[in-house]
Amino acid sequence: MIPADPYTPSAGPDTAREPGTTTGPGTTTGPGTTAGPGTTAGPGTATGPAAAKESDTATGPDAVTGPDTVTPPGPTPARTLLRRTLLEQRGPLSLSTASSIVRQLALLAVPVCVQRALDEGIGNGDVAVTVRWALVVAALSLAHWAGLTGWAWWANLADARAGAALRTRLIRHVATLDRDDLGHGDLVMRTTRDTDLVRVWIHGVPTWAVIGTTFAVVLPALFSLDPVLLYVTLGAIPFLVAVNVAFPRRLSRALEELSGAHADRADAVEDLLSASAAVRGLGGEGVLVRRHHRHSAAVLAATMRAGRVSATWSALGPAVPRLAVVAGVGLGGLAVLEGRLTVGALTAFTMWMITITLAVRVSVDRLIDRRQALVAAGRITEVLAERPAVPGPAVPVALPPVGDLVATGVELPSRRMDLTVAPGEFVAVTGPVGSGKSTLLRLLCRAEDPRAGTVTYGGTDLRRAAPDDAARHLVLVPQRPVLVSGTIADNLRLGRDLDDADLREACHTAAVDLPLETEVGERGSALSGGQAQRLALARALLGRPPVLLLDDVTSALDTGTEALVVTRLRARHPGTAIVFAGHRPQVLQAADRVVDLAPAEVAHA
Repeated sequence: MIPADPYTPSAGPDTAREPGTTTGPGTTTGPGTTAGPGTTAGPGTATGPAAAKESDTATGPDAVTGPDTVTPPGPTPARTLLRRTLLEQRGPLSLSTASSIVRQLALLAVPVCVQRALDEGIGNGDVAVTVRWALVVAALSLAHWAGLTGWAWWANLADARAGAALRTRLIRHVATLDRDDLGHGDLVMRTTRDTDLVRVWIHGVPTWAVIGTTFAVVLPALFSLDPVLLYVTLGAIPFLVAVNVAFPRRLSRALEELSGAHADRADAVEDLLSASAAVRGLGGEGVLVRRHHRHSAAVLAATMRAGRVSATWSALGPAVPRLAVVAGVGLGGLAVLEGRLTVGALTAFTMWMITITLAVRVSVDRLIDRRQALVAAGRITEVLAERPAVPGPAVPVALPPVGDLVATGVELPSRRMDLTVAPGEFVAVTGPVGSGKSTLLRLLCRAEDPRAGTVTYGGTDLRRAAPDDAARHLVLVPQRPVLVSGTIADNLRLGRDLDDADLREACHTAAVDLPLETEVGERGSALSGGQAQRLALARALLGRPPVLLLDDVTSALDTGTEALVVTRLRARHPGTAIVFAGHRPQVLQAADRVVDLAPAEVAHA
């Protein structure tokens, strides 16, 4: 049997189409489409990627900027990204397109065979002729199956590769950023859901060849049956154009509004899951739950608005050619009664018009896919447009293996200061809250650039060095370290080729007394604050950096453990310069020098 929907190949068991675009039975459009955290969509829901946070108006590429204003056509970043993605997959898409054309030609030839079987075989009582055309239909079915298989296989391959390439590009770019301007939930949605919407569009591109083939074959065929039938079909085209011009803008506005609601709820879910336990005793859990419910209600309201637009568009598009079928059957029936048309020809007309109806319906779906892909691509390009706060130089200068770390005239919240740290020197930095201890450490490793003054290492201005080079030489261990899910060993290695002996040595120095196979939980949730700090210190030691910048990393340790860590650190790494921001006595007593950031005071111990 020929499938009812001849325009969309099945895309495998993990395929899900972005909710809200109505498709017929058996219609799937792209494998692996999933929604980001906190996103749900009921039946008939039109959803689009989040385009803005805490706002109903998107501001990214291809965003709708007013009630009646849309971004004009042109080489916007979103369109450029879609074009680039399309060109990267031109190989499998070309094969998919060729297969889809073979499949559609086989499908469109079936009405001709049915017409001949009815008129020449069944109508004349000729069994041989009837069987002959039945065998031709069987052969066409095999060609249909082969074409459909190739179409689906290559389209799935193209969209899977496109999704993998986009995610890799996004993740690699995000890894270079040194600031957090996007909420974690929103960023997850851009990496998953938005990327999947682009995949759905890529998967549906060969469908346009199927639709074009349908009209190229069917319209001349209708004229050959009876010019009146062709005129009936052509008369429906102006109405189709009107429908497909009126609805895209309305859908874009609805999708942009829905996008912002989804992004806000994703961040609310992130906060609810990560912070609810911490604020439970303070009564804050209810606030987070109510915030989630408020954003969920906004998602539901926006979903219903977008769903109404999408459903209306999807219903009106196919309704026009169906009315043409009604007119054609009526006029064709009169032609049969007058002897100007055969029953087989009228049957062929009906079958072809059903095919055209499906073509129109699927073309609306593909246009909706493109709108969603444009919104998604705009959000992806917003992330790709982000640049590090401390960009690297065009021609970086390599830092020397060892050298003095010198800050000259750098501006801190409390004052401007100069600081020189020699190889192997232990300098403690203390001062009141807000005096700039953490700021100083970030300037010394070029996590940020000074507003005034310079920072050099071995005589080289850090702004002339590659950021990765500076990060290898000047390692910052923050007070609240970031850990990844996995074991102690996973967090220590982070992909580096290190044996267990190296790991145990670093753990001994940092007083990490847990087995290497211990699971740390999500973001280190299974460890205490002190254990997480010591693990981060051990991880930094494994790189054997010439300079360690420690931001109060013993604040969660008891005094005995803190003294042990400081003693082992100095004994095992005597050539490493250490700048330790803190205020606890054990650190200040162990330091070669103490720099007090209290205004106008520098003390030496």
